[in-house]
Amino acid sequence: MLENLYVTIRKTCITAIIVLTANSVSAQITPQNCSNTDPGGSAGDLGCVNFTYQGQPVAYATVRGADGKIWLQQNLGSSKVASAVADQDSYGDLFQWGRWDDGHQLRNSSVSPAPSPNNPVGITTASYIAGAPAWWAGFESTDTWTAKAPEDAKDYIGVDPCKAIGSDWKMPSQADWASLISAENIVNPATAYSSHLKLPAGGYRGSGSGDFTFVGQRGYFWSSDTSGLGGKYLYIGNILANPSAGASRGQGSSVRCIKTETALSTSDIKLKNFNLRISPNPTKGILTIKADTAIESVSIINTIGQKMDVKVSDNRIDMTTFSNGLYIVELKLKNGQSVFTKVIKD
Repeated sequence: MLENLYVTIRKTCITAIIVLTANSVSAQITPQNCSNTDPGGSAGDLGCVNFTYQGQPVAYATVRGADGKIWLQQNLGSSKVASAVADQDSYGDLFQWGRWDDGHQLRNSSVSPAPSPNNPVGITTASYIAGAPAWWAGFESTDTWTAKAPEDAKDYIGVDPCKAIGSDWKMPSQADWASLISAENIVNPATAYSSHLKLPAGGYRGSGSGDFTFVGQRGYFWSSDTSGLGGKYLYIGNILANPSAGASRGQGSSVRCIKTETALSTSDIKLKNFNLRISPNPTKGILTIKADTAIESVSIINTIGQKMDVKVSDNRIDMTTFSNGLYIVELKLKNGQSVFTKVIKD
């Protein structure tokens, strides 16, 4: 009888440890059969990566997105790849813009007032910063979230938590998210989950009180870019996906990391495979398409996800009226396939 009671108590304790709620500490997984192999060159190909998070060794899934880039297939702090839009184990942690893996991002972290100075240099606590003033409220448009380690933090530069994976990993930019949602056709939480990245609806944590909102309903994913409000993020709501949304840096949002690659992206490889070439790139305004395959249509989006009005005639794309910057060009082929590539207008 005592033996049965012991077994029952032991099972209950184990269950209590591993069960997660929306506000619980994130679970971690230890590396199992992960050889640090990048995904293959086709969209949806899988790989994995080992790194240290919250002082523990973990192995995370990686995936080749339809944009040709390598992404984590799960949020930082999650215990698994999402198996549903509202999969609690896949939500992961909620970071404040500019902060790193210091414990504040855990969903059960305590709340404290803003430090002095109210920027990355003033961080001495693992608490989530909430109240007035909000975290890093006196921001500048030149602030960045790119430093590699806590010792590199400055009053104008936060530490990128994606650097924990490796120097070739980073926080996605607004342009990275814009390219991704176009390539994956992400328009709401359902399509975000069905994408190759399996993006869940982890909700966000408020900057005023630290309360949680829209958990299991909407997705909020930081980018490395700033905005007039403080930080840019990808918002995935019921009827749209907006990579140009902005919020106070005190908001707690999900982090999904992307790998920087010096080699050709999948999109560039596909251009070669189809004997396609778009030049010159960068361009002053007129692009020429050279192709051995029939092209059905051409479309262009800017870095905030807006589809541009573009003139195409005799395999020439007219971008002369466009502002300088980065654009995503989609070539839809007659065989039904699409090829995406980045073009710089200068």
